[in-house]
Amino acid sequence: MRSNDAGSWDDVEALLRAVPFFAALERVEIARLIGALEPVEVASGGLIFDEGEPADGLYLLTDGRVGVSVRAADGEHHLVDLEAPAYLGELGLLLARRTGSARAIGNVALFRLPRDRFERLVREDPSIGRVIATALADLIDRRSREHVGAPAPEAREPAYISSQSPRQRHGRGVIGIVLAIALPAVLWSLPAPGGLSPAAWHVLLILLGSAVAWLLSPVPDFIVALAMAGAWGIAAVVPLDLVLSGFRTSAWLVAIGSFALAAAMARSGLLFRIGLILVRAFPAGHVGQVLGLLVGGALVTPLVPLGLARVATASSLAQELTQTLGYRARTNASAALGFAALVGYCSFSSVLLSGLAMNFFVLDLLPAGERTYFGWFNWLVAAAPAGIVLLTGAAAGILAMFPAGEPPRAAAGVVRRQERALGPLSSREITTVAGLAILLLGLLAQPWLHTDAAWIAIAMTVVLVLGGAIDVQDFRSRIDWGFVMLFGILLGLAGVLRSVGLDAALGAQLELVAQGIRDETAIVFVVALAVVATRLVLPWVPTTLLLSAALVPAAERLGMNSWVIGFVILFVAQAWLVPSLYEAYVLAKATTRAELFTDRQAITLGVVMTLLALAAVGVSIIYWRAIGLLSAP
Repeated sequence: MRSNDAGSWDDVEALLRAVPFFAALERVEIARLIGALEPVEVASGGLIFDEGEPADGLYLLTDGRVGVSVRAADGEHHLVDLEAPAYLGELGLLLARRTGSARAIGNVALFRLPRDRFERLVREDPSIGRVIATALADLIDRRSREHVGAPAPEAREPAYISSQSPRQRHGRGVIGIVLAIALPAVLWSLPAPGGLSPAAWHVLLILLGSAVAWLLSPVPDFIVALAMAGAWGIAAVVPLDLVLSGFRTSAWLVAIGSFALAAAMARSGLLFRIGLILVRAFPAGHVGQVLGLLVGGALVTPLVPLGLARVATASSLAQELTQTLGYRARTNASAALGFAALVGYCSFSSVLLSGLAMNFFVLDLLPAGERTYFGWFNWLVAAAPAGIVLLTGAAAGILAMFPAGEPPRAAAGVVRRQERALGPLSSREITTVAGLAILLLGLLAQPWLHTDAAWIAIAMTVVLVLGGAIDVQDFRSRIDWGFVMLFGILLGLAGVLRSVGLDAALGAQLELVAQGIRDETAIVFVVALAVVATRLVLPWVPTTLLLSAALVPAAERLGMNSWVIGFVILFVAQAWLVPSLYEAYVLAKATTRAELFTDRQAITLGVVMTLLALAAVGVSIIYWRAIGLLSAP
């Protein structure tokens, strides 16, 4: 515990940085800790904490004086009087019991940093533990020197660190691996059904085995994709260059650029700053904050073409809002904020071309004429009705299903302190804004410039690197290379299916369905229902890529608009009925340590989101007919 004479009474950032454990944190982490602070007032003579009781956290003294004492065999020993601004009880973040007592001398005002919030910060970035160990050793050294009158050690500049959002992957053991291998092995020697060639049959069997592995998750998704590619190569059913052709596509380079931009926005604090601004723009109560996260997420979506990066940041922001508003964990109130962040920052990804790297995959599958037409602006115009239905329906559904049930505390003051801790735009943020402008302006001008999106992504990445927004270490640690590998393998899937005639076989089946239905509206609904059924057994990413590769090319042969089919797959696949198969939900749950919502709540909302997605498709069909994307029945 120590006085901090350098800070004014309301300089909460300075008080936090005076604590040795926090001196090395970046400003974004400090801003997040500020969001977790709880105001405490103690009357004169009141006990703040007592020696021997369970330690509950750190206290920042912003007004008044506090006396600190310890017990000994001969009675209570007074140690020191602390006058604001000061911090006390810092060892309560590390030890199970209080090592001293603190009592108010006159009325005092404090902020308490709960111990569980500090522990969550350490869990999110284990490297903080090394900094804490160093700071603790330094603290013990200083106090030992003070006790014997030795000079204090020379001060050292702390090494700054930053946090990464956690990615959680879980397995179901050896049974998943056995089933994934056994299914193709048992059926391998059977005659190919339905006029398929032996090569097409074997490609399909390996794909089915991969689907089992994606469903049961015995290993990470990208390992399944690599194993699938390796099996195709070992079985000699597809040439190697075709299996790996996805790594030569524009969409793959855009995906890497998206990760680079997401890393720059997270590392610089720009994404967190934007989230705070959007939250502050809405009323401070429960309804206002839910709407703020939903609408804010929709507005941020085109700025970061990586849904998982947005979800990780938004989930942390929602958790801090939950604590600031005083909501208890896993209640309806906390679930509303958590789901608003999940839906707002991810579910609109397909409505805007720059909202998701997979959008560019579908764009590459379109016929040349459609690919030229559906630039950033025309994509938004065609997708807007679906986005409006989803936004209004999600807002009504979340607020109706998860009412606050308890009065929230005011959050405006906390948000202002967080923004003050972030300070003015840093050079990294300015560089990130420049990279973001290159991406958005490039995509908007793409129809006139006739420039491949890959070149725009490359130009943006070069600016981010040269401007210092990201560096080599960020490329190593902040880009999810597992997802990049998964994405590259699946991007080549369309070529693989085409090479063995599976796309034609699937297209023929779709043509049979179309001939029986003879109505483009019904065909679109059949595709939407097929997406829902597939999402019952496959995760979001494989579902989107597999169905797009199979059905978008088939739409052209039917004389239908290929973009409509591709968009319906992208849009509906983001709804969920099985939460564990939705990567964004798994990430949000891991980021918040399952403190905002439960799986049961997620299942209930997932049903609503699925019905909303189907309703949005229905509304869009009427609109698409009006603008000529679908023909009248």
